[in-house]
Amino acid sequence: MRFTCVLPDKDGTTIQFYRNSFFGSLSIRANGKKVYSGSAFNPFTHFGSSLTRNYEFSLPGAEPRHVCITKERPLILAGFRPNGYRVSFNGVEIGNFVGT
Repeated sequence: MRFTCVLPDKDGTTIQFYRNSFFGSLSIRANGKKVYSGSAFNPFTHFGSSLTRNYEFSLPGAEPRHVCITKERPLILAGFRPNGYRVSFNGVEIGNFVGT
């Protein structure tokens, strides 16, 4: 799954999200700089009982900028069906994406 989202801040920060659904690696970049990553070698990237997972980070700058990307898995056959991704900026939802 790969998507790009532009934050509604003064800088127009671009968030790039990439998750390899087969291997489980994860990378989140803000204006090309890595702000969050997940290793494919971590067993918790492949197995979990929760249907939601939050990826949260804050960006440096003059104003507080907190970003949360929430991944929602379907209940049945989650590995074979599309997942939903919600992006929120400072507590306000700014985007929805669907993919594997």
